[in-house]
Amino acid sequence: MKDEQSALNEPKEETAAQAFARLDGRIAMMARAVEHLAAERASIDIPDYSATLGQMNTRLAAVAQGLAAIAQMPAMQLTPEKMAARMDAAAVSARATDKDTLREAREGHQEAARIIHSLARTISSAHEQRRHLIWAASAGLAAGCLLWSILPGAVLRALPTSWHMPEGMAAHIMGEASLWDAGERMMHAGDADAWEAITAAPETRRAAGSCRP
Repeated sequence: MKDEQSALNEPKEETAAQAFARLDGRIAMMARAVEHLAAERASIDIPDYSATLGQMNTRLAAVAQGLAAIAQMPAMQLTPEKMAARMDAAAVSARATDKDTLREAREGHQEAARIIHSLARTISSAHEQRRHLIWAASAGLAAGCLLWSILPGAVLRALPTSWHMPEGMAAHIMGEASLWDAGERMMHAGDADAWEAITAAPETRRAAGSCRP
C-alpha cells in the first residue's frame, strides 16, 4: 500500500518539450493577468504603470517566442529512446566502415602474397635456367677440350710426313727453338743413362756437333 502511494506521489518524468510547453502556458497566463490588470486600472486608484506593464508584456512575449523556438529544435525532440536508436545506428555505420576497411586490407594482403609467390616462382625459374646454362656451358667446354685434344693430332697426322707437322707441334709445346733441341730433350727424358753414354763418347759429340743445324 505504501509503495502504491509513494508511486502516486512521485512526480512523473517529462520531456524537455513538455517542460517548455508548461512554462509557456504559465507565461501566457501571467501575460493575460497583466493585461487584465491594465484594463482595470481605471477602477483602481494606483499609479499609471501602463508603460512599464507594456514593456514587461513585450519582454515576456519575446521570452515566450524564444522558448517556443527552443522547444521546436531537433535536440529538444530527442527522447532517451530516440538517442539510443541514433547511437545504435551510428555504431552499425561505424562497424560497416570497419568491415569495409578490414576487407580492403585483407584483399591487399592477399594481392601482396600473390605477387610475392609469383616473384618467388620467377626467381626459382631463373635459378633453374641458370643451372641449366651452367651445365650446358660445362658440357660444351668439356666437349671442346676433348675435341681439341683429339682433333689437332688427327689433323697433323693426316698431313704429309715431309712437313714434319707433328714434330713441329711437339717442339712448340716443349718450348724448344728447333726439332734437334726437342729431340735431345725427348731422348734425355726417355732414358737419361743411355743419353749420357751417347753424349760421353768423343765421336758422338763430334757427329752431333756436325749434325746440329
